[in-house]
Amino acid sequence: MHQLTAYERLQYQRGRRAEALAMAQKQAALANSLAAIQKDQAAAIGNLVARVAMQRVSKRA
Repeated sequence: MHQLTAYERLQYQRGRRAEALAMAQKQAALANSLAAIQKDQAAAIGNLVARVAMQRVSKRA
């Protein structure tokens, strides 16, 4: 690294920053996907609980 010219060091650092940005964006996309899955799962469980509750209420009447 210390043997590179100033321009080469600058280009190297730009490349490293671009790689870091791409990795951060990939991780953010993965986190958002997992959050969406959890949100959908929670909604599905809520719907299931509501359906069971409605069945119990209708059986009592």
